[in-house]
Amino acid sequence: MLTFLILLILAWSFYIGYARGIILQSYYFLVTLVALLIAGGSYKGLAKVLSLWVPFSSPTRQSVNYFYANRYLFQLDDIFYAGLAYVLIFAMIYLIGRVIGIFMHLVSQPEKLEDRKYQIGAGVIAVVITLLVIQMGLTVLSTVPMASIQNRLNASGLIRFIILHTPISSSLFHNLWVTAIIGA
Repeated sequence: MLTFLILLILAWSFYIGYARGIILQSYYFLVTLVALLIAGGSYKGLAKVLSLWVPFSSPTRQSVNYFYANRYLFQLDDIFYAGLAYVLIFAMIYLIGRVIGIFMHLVSQPEKLEDRKYQIGAGVIAVVITLLVIQMGLTVLSTVPMASIQNRLNASGLIRFIILHTPISSSLFHNLWVTAIIGA
């Protein structure tokens, strides 16, 4: 069910990107990159604050986590708070960029850029952005050591691929949220 929902969201994203055009989608891609950079430079301080306010399900020796090595089991809270802080900062910056993007609709698109190949490119850019956002959410969720969440995430091959094997971003999030926080 989750796999179907993700595929449906990605298909819808392609359609929306295709309709918006290459200029607006390129702008949103640039906003995404800026949001990733800003969040990457400022999430650690917020993670410490969130650890005081946001509850986390404590693992037990019987807890199972399909996405992180067993040695991280009792440090998943640090990964969770780092990921959550990153996602919140990313979302705030991205939302500001999206509001500014409303005015990009006022910019007329040259007729040359309304060619089918540019529209398809815009759709692909929209899918990449959406996949990145889905991956961030799923990766943060994958740190929660609750059997119901872990089993549901692990049951989907697509979700496992998104969390563990998406080119570039899987290793980026692992480096930011695991290596930089835990040092392993």
